[in-house]
Amino acid sequence: MIVMDAFEVGQTVRITGKTMTGNVGTIVHFDDKRNKYLVRVDAVTQNYFPAHELEKFSG
Repeated sequence: MIVMDAFEVGQTVRITGKTMTGNVGTIVHFDDKRNKYLVRVDAVTQNYFPAHELEKFSG
């Protein structure tokens, strides 16, 4: 199941999973084979997360 419509590329999100919890970043890619979003936190830090480990950020 692909959940790409949960978030959009360019959207700001807060990470809620075990890895990098509380960090805020920008979605830069969606990997439909792994069903995960690539979130860039800063110029050198990024990681893939499933939709259930992200929440929309409006702060």
